[in-house]
Amino acid sequence: MTLALGKPASALELSPSVHWAQRHYRSPSFQWRRRIYDYELLFVVRGELLVTLRDEGISFPVQANAFLFLQAGSHHEIQVRSEPDAELLGIHFDFFDELEVRQDRDIIVDEQDVRSASFCALPLIDGAPALPSDRAIAAPGHVASLMEFIIQEWNGRLPGYELLCKSLLLQAIGLLMRHKDAESRAPHPKYEARLRTLVQQLEEQYARRWTNAEMAAYLNVHEDYMSRLFKDLLGRSPGSYLQSIRHHHAKRLLRETEDKIEAVALQVGYEDIHYFSRQFKKWEGMSAQQYRRFARLV
Repeated sequence: MTLALGKPASALELSPSVHWAQRHYRSPSFQWRRRIYDYELLFVVRGELLVTLRDEGISFPVQANAFLFLQAGSHHEIQVRSEPDAELLGIHFDFFDELEVRQDRDIIVDEQDVRSASFCALPLIDGAPALPSDRAIAAPGHVASLMEFIIQEWNGRLPGYELLCKSLLLQAIGLLMRHKDAESRAPHPKYEARLRTLVQQLEEQYARRWTNAEMAAYLNVHEDYMSRLFKDLLGRSPGSYLQSIRHHHAKRLLRETEDKIEAVALQVGYEDIHYFSRQFKKWEGMSAQQYRRFARLV
């Protein structure tokens, strides 16, 4: 039985606290089968997960570049389905600064000694849970960047880190809530299947040159209508979505390779290094070189 208690609230009443924040790697031999007292936000940087929510009786995949929100009290199982491992960003938190965590095991439910009063409340905003937990969330790449900053601050423990973690987490929650609202505006069913195929092609062929005319022709609609359909599905324009995918892969290359900035730009689809640099700073708030140095500290 899921014990998370719904608490009617407005977005302005949220006051989250971070309990744990790490970049971690899990192999297929590792498996979560547990409940937690707080909430967890996971971002799959690389690899694929299979999530089973036993109380709801559902299973679904979470692939690279997607988020997962796990509720307090929910019996969940998570399997890694990718070789050699999956790279994840993970943050445990509550919404109302209500759980005191002295050590990591305070987060995990001991089924032989369940502390029912410790399950953290789930905010119900306008009568609905703040975030969806029954599916993968394909949200803006900004959220993953915010998670990286939270992980850096939480592990660095410099003066003011708790305040910074709270403010960064509020931004991440706000962006996820905005995406949830946009997601509820489903595209016309006539175009949804081809539109999702187009999105998959963008994700797989992010480095090649795409035009609105080409995408509109694929759907057999006018360019303006194609943009509207795309925004109804993903909450953003095709150009913005493609930039977010390129930005995600640029960050991966900056973290994992020694390639020069110019080479990274070309690999993700930017022929003009100056344009790439402007776009990277716009998305990340720092230059590509600064990000590479930052990533090596985390």
